[in-house]
Amino acid sequence: ISLTPQMRMVFEVEDLSVASPATVSRCGMVYMEPSALGNEPLVQSWIERLPTTFTKEHKDTLQDLMLKFTLPLVMAVRRNCKELSATVDNNVVQSHFRLLDCYFSEYEANEARTPSAD
Repeated sequence: ISLTPQMRMVFEVEDLSVASPATVSRCGMVYMEPSALGNEPLVQSWIERLPTTFTKEHKDTLQDLMLKFTLPLVMAVRRNCKELSATVDNNVVQSHFRLLDCYFSEYEANEARTPSAD
């Protein structure tokens, strides 16, 4: 398929179980199983997106807590909750972070307020 400079092609795949390594490399894709990444990259990414009013001490404490309790949290969800649609562990972790972000929104600076770091 010949593409003009203004055209882009996007590949959306459910998995690459039947793709050859040549197909993957030609498309410029890198696929990793979510379980291979673990929770640390998700925690680190979330910590980097916290409000700027959070001090390094706050962020370090939250990072330690998340790394310590994220896996047990996921296991508790798997054991004690019934899912209407199947999820992967990374989705549960991301949902947990989104719920926490709701509580942290009052620490975000905007035109109406400038929260203190205390």
